[in-house]
Amino acid sequence: MQTIESSVLRISISEKGAKLVNFIAQNKQTDYFKDENEQKQLEIIFKGAGQGENLADILPWTVVDKGDSRVSLALIDDNSSYKNFPYHFEAILTYALEGNRIDIKFYLKNNSHKDLPFSLQFLMPVFTGWSITTNANELELGRNDTTLTLDSAHFALTAAHEQVKASIDQASLASDSDEELTLTLTLS
Repeated sequence: MQTIESSVLRISISEKGAKLVNFIAQNKQTDYFKDENEQKQLEIIFKGAGQGENLADILPWTVVDKGDSRVSLALIDDNSSYKNFPYHFEAILTYALEGNRIDIKFYLKNNSHKDLPFSLQFLMPVFTGWSITTNANELELGRNDTTLTLDSAHFALTAAHEQVKASIDQASLASDSDEELTLTLTLS
């Protein structure tokens, strides 16, 4: 488990699946991913287009950079993943805190000589009692005097069934190229 913090937030990330497990406001010591009975997490689903396996769960993540307020984990294809998904790639997922904001950056590099088809989703729990407002590239969760805003120019943001989904479906990354995709969570 990797823990990073700012003056406002403290988060913990599991190396298994690179999941954001704790999302804690320092002033209230409130974990927004926990209710009375259950600890939930922000889950990552990274698949090859048309593939059933979540590469983010089956391949190991390795911590490649860590500071007080940021941590980066890498995911690289291996022989077993290549058999089911014949592409060479590397992904680096960075969680960076700045004040009341978490920037989640997913860097994907296609090391193959053919286009890499993929889909990427971040699934975040929403507990009972939160209201949800959807705007253009933004989704706002509110409860009592707390607002959690998700925004991204890269991901489609939707809310249903007690979760928020930030997704890119049926995307393709050109051969020997890279791309960085960002999702931001702001607590106010």
